[in-house]
Amino acid sequence: MKRNAFAFLLGLAAGALIITIALFFWNRQKMTKVHVLEAPLLLQSNEMNDYLHLLPKGTTLYYDTSFPEGFSRYKVYINIDRMPLALKELADPTMVDPLTAHALDAGDLRRVLRDYPLSKRDLESILKSKALSRDDIKEVFNSYLESTK
Repeated sequence: MKRNAFAFLLGLAAGALIITIALFFWNRQKMTKVHVLEAPLLLQSNEMNDYLHLLPKGTTLYYDTSFPEGFSRYKVYINIDRMPLALKELADPTMVDPLTAHALDAGDLRRVLRDYPLSKRDLESILKSKALSRDDIKEVFNSYLESTK
C-alpha cells in the first residue's frame, strides 16, 4: 500500500514537472514583439479615402503575423473609457478587415499639411523618418508656401 501511494505521488510530481516545463516553453515561444512608431503613419481603408487619419508617433504596434504577399499585421490596443460599445459575433473569425498604414510620401505630406492639424512634433518626426528625400521636402514646402499666399 505504501509503495502504491509513493508511486502515485512520484507520478503526480513527475507529471506536474512535465506540465510546468511545457508551459514554460509554450509561453517563451509566445513572446510579444512590439514596434514603437518613430513617425506617424497614414491610415487608409476603402471607406476612409476622403479623410486623413494618422497613427501618431509613439504608438505601440504589437506584431501579429506576416503574410507571403509581403505585408505584416500588427495590433493596436485602445482603451475606451466609460463608453460601452455594442459588440456582435463575427460570422467568420478568420475574416479580418484591417486598415492599411504607410509612411507619408510627398503627396501625402502636401495633403496632411493642407487638411490635417499636424503638430510640430509630428512634422519633425515625419521629416526625420527618411521616407522623403530632401528634394521632396523642398518641393512640398515650396508648394505649401505658395498655397498660403
